Amino acid sequence: MSRPKHAMPTRRPETWRRLWGALQAEDIPRLVGYFLVIMLAAGPVMYLLERERNPHFRSAEDGLWWSLVTLTTIGYGDVYPITRAGRLLASAIVLVGIGLVGLVTGKIASALVARRIKEGRGLTEAQQLKGHLVVLGWKADMTLLVQGLFSALPELAPDDLVLVNLAGELANEQLRTRFPGIYYVHGDSIDPLVLQRAGIAHARKVLVLADETGGRSDQETDARTVMTVMNIENLSPDAYICAEVLDRKHADFLRLARCDEIILSRDYGRFMIVSASASAGISHVLHDLLGSGDQPGLATLPVPEGFVGRSFGELAAHLKERGGRLLIGLLENTGQPLAIKREALRAAQKTEDVATLLENLRAVKDLVSNRPVLNPPDHYPVPGHALAIVIGGGRAAETAS
Repeated sequence: MSRPKHAMPTRRPETWRRLWGALQAEDIPRLVGYFLVIMLAAGPVMYLLERERNPHFRSAEDGLWWSLVTLTTIGYGDVYPITRAGRLLASAIVLVGIGLVGLVTGKIASALVARRIKEGRGLTEAQQLKGHLVVLGWKADMTLLVQGLFSALPELAPDDLVLVNLAGELANEQLRTRFPGIYYVHGDSIDPLVLQRAGIAHARKVLVLADETGGRSDQETDARTVMTVMNIENLSPDAYICAEVLDRKHADFLRLARCDEIILSRDYGRFMIVSASASAGISHVLHDLLGSGDQPGLATLPVPEGFVGRSFGELAAHLKERGGRLLIGLLENTGQPLAIKREALRAAQKTEDVATLLENLRAVKDLVSNRPVLNPPDHYPVPGHALAIVIGGGRAAETAS
């Protein structure tokens, strides 16, 4: 991920607000209010009716205790009325308690069942989420893909992941059973209303898969991917968008749509096959570089504070010493492309020489986001808005430095 990482915001206040909204929708707070009023009124009245004849009612507190256990239909039997008036009041309270408790529990059960059905059908809303990850589309190996996301992003909580697809209730239910807490939004990813339901406006990152549902041709699948990216860019300009395409010719359209990262999945697979035929063991090397095994592989890390402007060789020595990581290059111009270009434009204008100014402006125009610079010379200066491309070390080493 090339943009700065942000900690996932806590969901606790939002969870309580959603719970309160669900309770209000079923009118449960009003019923609980009735319960409290009846309990607080019946307890003292029963005490007044029984206090001179019944040794069990020695104070108003005994009346409240009797009122509570009677309304909730528990009925311990330790406190009970013996007068005619007290028994009449107790009969009324028992009947009210049975109806009231049954009504409240029925509404709660109904709300839970309705919510479960709504979640299973993908009718939930994720608009309240912020800083979450949205995955658009479906793959045959979706379970492995989601499992890989949680392995690669330990900070990613299940309720920070939103799946949007047309795979259906059964397929997504298996995923939600395997990974409890994830959101499922049923709908077409090219529909702006569906994207809004997924909370795309506040998403931190969006993965657009080459959707395998619908039996579409490769060209149609890629065209839909391009349309989806364009809609996301309109709804959430700040989200980091990573899109998968099957045909390389659609990559140019994604770049025009300002897609941050493009995955040419078939090209990569074809490259591995060709490389394996030309060089023995290359598939094993790529397997480990991608971190598919137990050892950490290729990764991008933030440049440690104080190393911007210093040499590539100094940064390489620092990373090797602190975390045992091998620096193989830099990923330049990461982050918000427009913000980076504005900053570069301001820096380019800080000269009085016309020739230098024109050269700087030309460089700003040709600036490419997420540009990898592999194996530069040791004296190469580390620019701002860059990430270090490293092999090994792992996340523990990353946080240590």
